[in-house]
Amino acid sequence: MFESHRLQALAEYPALARLESQRRLLYEAIRRMLSAQVYDVIEATRHALQTHGPKHVDEVRAMPVLVRFSEEMHGQSLALKRFLFANLYRHPQVVETTNSARQVVRDLFASYMQQPQAMKPIFAQRWDEAVAPSDRARVVADFIAGMTDRYAVKEHERLTGQRLLG
Repeated sequence: MFESHRLQALAEYPALARLESQRRLLYEAIRRMLSAQVYDVIEATRHALQTHGPKHVDEVRAMPVLVRFSEEMHGQSLALKRFLFANLYRHPQVVETTNSARQVVRDLFASYMQQPQAMKPIFAQRWDEAVAPSDRARVVADFIAGMTDRYAVKEHERLTGQRLLG
């Protein structure tokens, strides 16, 4: 699937074959691959709507799935997902980073539950006003959820003295 899009990009833009243009070639091939999927969903859905001809939303609910890939693209999509899970999502480096990020969130949560005054004042005040432990946990969770990755890493290091992520 990817190779055909890469070859199409090279045919249209031969200069992308140069070594310094490899990243641009990658982006162009991915853009084409995603566009092909979008156009396929549009066309397959259009065909399904013409075939089933729903007249009312209740009819749509009773029909088989109408928004879908064609059979060919569905197969290509499954192959792409398998590739991505094996080579990207479950790559050891990605798994390690994900585990470290989870640990950062766990440590932040535990730290703030023990030291609510370490949060920004508005959250520390909300924590003080909360009575139920679940309400206090919600305040801490809300504070952590609003953090950028960079801020979470800096806070984690400040509170624990550990640097788990770059």
